[in-house]
Amino acid sequence: MGIETVLDMKHRQKPFRGGSMEVLLVNGSPHKQGCTNRALEEVASALDAEGIETQIFWIGAKPVGGCVACGGCAARGACVFNDSVNECRALAADADGFVFGGPVHYAHAAGSLLGFMDRLFIPTAAQASRTPFA
Repeated sequence: MGIETVLDMKHRQKPFRGGSMEVLLVNGSPHKQGCTNRALEEVASALDAEGIETQIFWIGAKPVGGCVACGGCAARGACVFNDSVNECRALAADADGFVFGGPVHYAHAAGSLLGFMDRLFIPTAAQASRTPFA
């Protein structure tokens, strides 16, 4: 999704609450203040200039594994692995949009970012009943 698409989204009616749009930018680099963060700061600056609230969340330098299909999230409403994924889920609940940034290692995004995304959007039973997931 290009920046133009994100900016066009601000003109849509917000279904559940009024106010400005909020976009969560996720830094998937192990380097908190590295090149990925700098790129996300540029995106945040462009969005802020359009009146869109932004927040950058760093997933951390520790490895983040993917989902192990244990089903614990259905019972707890959060992943059983208590790490940066659960911290971000709380922020993600209020976000209207997301921008994921990460370094490219060996022709794909960093493994920690992929594992992070794999677990971030696993729905709880309540979410799955009212939200389309693909």
